[in-house]
Parts: sequence; C-alpha cells; structure tokens
Amino acid sequence: MPHELSDMLQEAKSDAPPPRYSVQDALTAGRKRQQRRRALWAGTGSAAVVLAVAGAVAVPQLLPEGNNRSATVNAGAAATNTEKSAKAPFAYPSTGFSGTFAEYTVGDLTVDGTVLVTPGYQVASITAPGKGQAYEDKNGGRYYAPNVIGHVVTYAKGVFDPAKAQKDPKAGAGWFHEGEKKEAIKPGVPAPYADSTYTWEYADDAWAQVIVQGRLKYPATKLASIAEGLTGAAEKPVKVGIKLGYVPAGFALGSAGTTSDHLESTFAGTSFLRLIKGDFPYENLTGTVGDPFVVQDTQLPILSLQVYPAKEQKYNAPGNEPYCPQEGLCYRYTADKKFFVELNGGGFIGNTEMIKMLNSVEFADLTDESTWFPATEAVS
Repeated sequence: MPHELSDMLQEAKSDAPPPRYSVQDALTAGRKRQQRRRALWAGTGSAAVVLAVAGAVAVPQLLPEGNNRSATVNAGAAATNTEKSAKAPFAYPSTGFSGTFAEYTVGDLTVDGTVLVTPGYQVASITAPGKGQAYEDKNGGRYYAPNVIGHVVTYAKGVFDPAKAQKDPKAGAGWFHEGEKKEAIKPGVPAPYADSTYTWEYADDAWAQVIVQGRLKYPATKLASIAEGLTGAAEKPVKVGIKLGYVPAGFALGSAGTTSDHLESTFAGTSFLRLIKGDFPYENLTGTVGDPFVVQDTQLPILSLQVYPAKEQKYNAPGNEPYCPQEGLCYRYTADKKFFVELNGGGFIGNTEMIKMLNSVEFADLTDESTWFPATEAVS
C-alpha cells in the first residue's frame, strides 16, 4: 500500500518546527517523518525489508487548516453532471513519459492535465475552489498551496489488479470504497482518513481510479461523475524544469512530473524526477506507489530531485555552489535564488557524487514551462 498523502500531512503538521527554525531542526523533523514511514511500511507487510532511505524533505512550516472548505460535501450537489458538450475520447499514452489527460470540470471541481507519469500509470490532480494547505515562510508570511483534494489515475494495460481493489457493497456502487477513519498518529492529533476511491475499467484490461481525501465524504455518485468526465488530449511529453548532465551509473528515469510520487500539492515552477536503479515491476497494483520500491524483499536504489520555490526553504544557501547540510541531502539554487533543487540520495550514493550531479544541472526558465525539457531528455 502506498503511504497516503493525508498521513504525510498529519505527520508534517505534528512535527513541524516553529517558524525560523534552524537547519538541524528541519533535518530532525525530516528524520522523524522517515522513521514513521518505515514503521508504516513494516505494518503493511514489508517487515522483512530494511530500507536504506534516510533523507529529510524540505518542508515549510505547516499551519492548521482553515475553515475555507467544509469537511463534508453537500450530497445534494454531489451528483453534478459533467459538461454536456462532446468530449475527446481518452487513450493511454503510446510512448513512455507522455501524458494524455485533458483538463475538464465536474461541477466546482477541476481535473488538471497530467502531473506525474511512471512506466505503469499517469496521474492528474483534482482541484477544488478555495485555499489549500497553509504554510509560513521564513519571514512569517502566510501562503497557501492549491486546494488539491484528490487525483485521477489511469493505469497501463495489465498493471492494475481489480480483484484486489477495495469495494463497498452497501454504497450501491460496486467499485466505490469510502475512506474510513484511522487511528490517530498520536494523542492530540486529529485522526486521518483513508482515501475514498472509485475504480473502473476505461479500456480492455486497463483500469482507472478517482482517489479523494476520505475526510471530505464525497459519495459514490460524485466520484463516478469525475470518472465519467474523463477526457483525452493529444499525447505530449511530460516536461520538467531541470536537465541532468551527469547521472550515476545504472540509474534510469523512473517517474517525472510537476509533483512527486507522493502526489503532494505543489506550486508554480516545481517539477520532479525520480531515478531508479533496477527494474521495478508495475503489476498487481491497487494504487500508486510512493515508496518503498521493493523487489524480492530488496529496496531498489532511488534518487529524487525536486524543484521548489525559494519560499519553501527555511534557511538560506551558504553561497552560490551546491551544498549538503547532511549526508544524503543536497541543494542547489538558481542564479536568481528564486528556486532551488533538492537532491535526496537516500544513502544510495555519497555527497561527492550528489554534488557532481547538482553541478551538472541545467535550469530552464522555471517561470516559463515552454522552456522546460521533456523528461526523457532531462535524464541522459
């Protein structure tokens, strides 16, 4: 089972250090998150796996969620129909690391274009009106992420296992599962919900899912309307804002997009690359894969690079060169210091090689996606 985004947000909020924290504070919070993730993975059947991943994540200060959106969706509005105009048929990409999602609306929700592609599936985000998660920058200013409440995932033929998909017969829709409330991570922290899902076969032996935050209580009819609205677009390569001139031996492109494998809400200018060493079999899936990437009880080595706006970093770069505040976690800023790229080595390569990778990075104009690089060209 993938590590759910709702759990990650609860973890980050519960351990988020106070504003203007130090480098060590940030790294300590990151290590706590990674330790909890290992425990969660072990609890879902991976107890025999010893993970080498030990990186922190550049997460800004999370603030309590506001009241701009009710946690319960009006069931009367849930059956909103999609637009009556003719829609383009949907087809899965015929080439690797390309996307075919078109943007479409269902009531007050917008399904955006492709935000992440892997060899086994592609993902589009679902955005609702209003503000998303609140953050605080190093100067005490508040800003908000887009209000991403879920995702649409289309799997390549043969990748998804419908026999293992969660179903809730009492809901009246055979492929709907309402996300249940889980145990609180610790006393005083609100208990998270599992995701609600709607699963359907969009082509012969090819499946798709609508996945939304369980706490929003969307009924089956609402998720079904999102599924029915699935609209195709002309196939085009997924692009990212960086290009690597050096890639360690044996590593190849594993996923790419404007969000990471954990499908968090991101800001304009962000992009993501995952490199993996070895073949991960995209088969028998019942959801997306965040981590670990385990084959025969062995964690495949992975490297992740993610571009963030500078406001998402809580401390300033000590100069213009790439730097590593700890083993396995390194950074490089753009020349104008408005963005930075974070490289998480997970303990699979050393800082010397990570610095070599970052020195080889070519930045596009991160404010202009027309200058970005096709993912297959970004990893040489």
